[in-house]
Amino acid sequence: MPRPLRIVIVGAGVSGSGVAAGLVRAGAAGGFSAEVELVDPRPSPGAGLTYAAGGDPRHRVNVPSIRMAAVTGRPAGEAGEGNEEDFHRWCLERGVLEADPAGWADGLHYPARSVFGRYLDERLRPLFAAAGPVRVTHRRDRAVAARRLASPQGAGFVVELAGGRVLEADALVLCTGNPRPELPGVLAGLAGHKRVVADPWAPGALDPIGRTDRVLIVGTGLTMGDAVSTLIGRGHRGPLTALSRHGLVPRPRPAGHADSWTDFAADPPAGIRDLLRRVRVAAADAGGQGRPWTDVLESLRLQNGALWAALSIDERRRFQRHLRPWWDAHRFQAAPQVARLVEAAQADGRLAVLAGRLVAASADDQPSGGGDGGGGHAGGCLWVVHRPRGDETLVGRTYDALVNCTGAGHGASFRRNPVLAALAGQGLIRPDPLGMGVEVDGRHRALDTGGRPASNLFVVGPPTRGSLGEVVGASEIVPHALAVAEALAAS
Repeated sequence: MPRPLRIVIVGAGVSGSGVAAGLVRAGAAGGFSAEVELVDPRPSPGAGLTYAAGGDPRHRVNVPSIRMAAVTGRPAGEAGEGNEEDFHRWCLERGVLEADPAGWADGLHYPARSVFGRYLDERLRPLFAAAGPVRVTHRRDRAVAARRLASPQGAGFVVELAGGRVLEADALVLCTGNPRPELPGVLAGLAGHKRVVADPWAPGALDPIGRTDRVLIVGTGLTMGDAVSTLIGRGHRGPLTALSRHGLVPRPRPAGHADSWTDFAADPPAGIRDLLRRVRVAAADAGGQGRPWTDVLESLRLQNGALWAALSIDERRRFQRHLRPWWDAHRFQAAPQVARLVEAAQADGRLAVLAGRLVAASADDQPSGGGDGGGGHAGGCLWVVHRPRGDETLVGRTYDALVNCTGAGHGASFRRNPVLAALAGQGLIRPDPLGMGVEVDGRHRALDTGGRPASNLFVVGPPTRGSLGEVVGASEIVPHALAVAEALAAS
């Protein structure tokens, strides 16, 4: 009998655990056996950074619970097509929706993100622990290097872990998720300053901010909503200022379900101007028929892979440069609870949202006048200059703290991830032309420096955005994870 296929998956968030769960399913269907090593230092598979336990309960999923999809190992169709209703049913069974005001006027529920992480952990642990032809081992460790290994059976990989263990693999799956945020260029000189929060996703990142601090939030997307929710929830009373180039905040999610309505992919446009024109026409038609604009966005979400593939590299760059902020503000809508809080904070003057570009920033070593006790902070004041959008005037202001909410640091993924850096150094992977992650082909296979796909090196999740389109939410990641699992089983 041939030995089981050895598969190493780096990263155990929604992407990595989804691939592992898909492999377990494939093994249960018969004809496939594998030893799967799921490498991630976090205690629970599935949660990843987004849904980790211990997160602020004010941070909500921005998709109704009834539509949160995940690979759980339960039979397809048992709790709705594609298991989409499984999370909602789990919430009902655990009393989550009774104990938490997650419901909204339209009857939909938006639980805390950490609740979705608990759900994944509860569903995945028994699946991975079960005996069967595919055995999954969660290695609570961090991968620090990887290299190609030639053997009589073919070209595999060696993955080195921080704890000293070395894993050999016939196939390697990279599920490294979103890279940690990093300060944008103008703010780079403030790195390490105790009053500057470079990574708001880190546990306790906002703890040093006093209740009366003057806070500048750089970025106005979903992460800004999280930061405002945390600060106000803790009783923050000082002024909050959020700044981004366009000053766009996430659109509130309209009541009810969003249903796909328009087919853009049957004849995909080759340019973003044509695509934008067609989207505007479709939105106007939808409004004329009493349908919400989110039905058009749902069509784009479901068809985004085909639409992205039809665009040239130059058109993709044009989208990134001109339309990305508008797409993000409409596509990544805020949960109703967060949207209402941000709106209320703006209405009563606690939060000001500005449009402009950062010009300069510096730190003053003298203690500032903010803080809970009024005695000032040892970290000193921050002086930040920005140019308002549409204006040549420079505006300089003093703040007691700064929170970087510009999102994932995609441009730094190869530099900051040792596994990606090691594989790139060997010419086995390369950045995508937009600099958003790892370049892959349509079958999720990594491309080497010569543009050739590797049959046993796959990438799943956010690192594939530049190649495959929008692959960020669980509902987009799951089908990609299952496709890779099916490809590995077929091999």
